[in-house]
Amino acid sequence: MLCDKNESLESRNFVDGLDFTKNDPCIFVTYPAGAAGDLLISIIDKHYLRTGCEYYGIADNGRVHMYTTDYEVMDQFHSYEFNDQWFYSLAEKLGSRNLNYSLLDQVIFGCHMYDDNQIQYVLDTFPKAKIINIRPIDYYGGQLLRFLALSKLSGRVVDIIEDIKHNYTFETYNHERVYTLPFGALFNEQSYDIYYKQIIDFLGLNGRLISFDYIKYYLTKQHPKIQKLLIDYSKTICSK
Repeated sequence: MLCDKNESLESRNFVDGLDFTKNDPCIFVTYPAGAAGDLLISIIDKHYLRTGCEYYGIADNGRVHMYTTDYEVMDQFHSYEFNDQWFYSLAEKLGSRNLNYSLLDQVIFGCHMYDDNQIQYVLDTFPKAKIINIRPIDYYGGQLLRFLALSKLSGRVVDIIEDIKHNYTFETYNHERVYTLPFGALFNEQSYDIYYKQIIDFLGLNGRLISFDYIKYYLTKQHPKIQKLLIDYSKTICSK
């Protein structure tokens, strides 16, 4: 981590009753299933001293095992309604791990709220939130994403149709607190360097911390049918 020592985060400085609210700064990483959102979260997390996130590695099926600050509270509220009960559950989850908001220097959420209306809801609810939204850049990228989702979540291996000509327009969500990351942009070193630098600037981080070797390790864990496809596809991202 590239952070100065922060004694206020030490356990002896615990402030009882100080809970996270909608008016506090936070980071949302929003993405479709299979879009390697947990991979990105695991990179961002290392830039902070204590977020309440927990990283357990990459499974043999390619899935990154990563808990965000809420420790699956987000998954318990499938309607993604940020009501009083949601904030209470978040505080309870932190407390069960001997944490509360006073001991964190950042709060990171990861969820599948990647549609425009869902992003706007997050922006409206959390006025100090920054959102990184992962989206496929074209139809083929969507196919790769679907393959990853099904192979990791259900073990299914589906065909990838490479010659489909139908493309949809890649649109970013234009807002100063939203950064759009094209799905696949992290899977080759050249584009990784470019987009990692943009994420660092967007979040106001001190500098680069995680080398591309981590991404290469992630790729070795993906299904053999898709490893090279992801790398080749990633090389096209910067040209679009």
